[in-house]
Amino acid sequence: MRAADRRKLILEAAGELFIAKGYSGVSMEDVLARVGGSKATLYRHFADKAALFQASVEALCDEWSKPVHSFRPPDADLAATLTALGGHFADLVLTPQAIALHRLVTAESERMPEVGRAFFEHGPATGQGILAGYLRQAHEAGEISVTDPLRAAAQLYQAMLGDAQMRLLTNSPHKPDDAEVRESIALAVRVFLHGAATRPAVTK
Repeated sequence: MRAADRRKLILEAAGELFIAKGYSGVSMEDVLARVGGSKATLYRHFADKAALFQASVEALCDEWSKPVHSFRPPDADLAATLTALGGHFADLVLTPQAIALHRLVTAESERMPEVGRAFFEHGPATGQGILAGYLRQAHEAGEISVTDPLRAAAQLYQAMLGDAQMRLLTNSPHKPDDAEVRESIALAVRVFLHGAATRPAVTK
């Protein structure tokens, strides 16, 4: 097996184990038992469990975000584009596996801040960057006025999915269903593009 294929196999196995058992519940020997091979080969790829954990977090985020990277707008309508992209985000971050990984990284990031940074850079920051690109294009086309597309993207993302994601992360008894998530995305896009005020504010 090529080194790259072996590394990918190790990361896949480690990711599954970390999500299922948590960081403290997994040893390098557990991973080795899952993938086979020698201990020397495992440690040649990853110096220790912390390095393996960080690499597996990055690999999981990269794998799960592939549909977002390959996203193409359904048509030229900005609202439809943002709503469709929000649906891709929902399919990525609201799955049981993604929620479990988010909880795990949150729990370990105080001790291992580099893992928290890796999760953010390969996960939320990547999605926000893609969303910001569409907002930047719309701004340049004169469709919207957004001076900071990246900040606007972060705010729009939270408006679309923040409540649903938080309820799942905290194991709220009221879990959002698919219809509720889609409605939240559509409402967030509508308010973002058109506002919520019924009449212009009076300035004094």
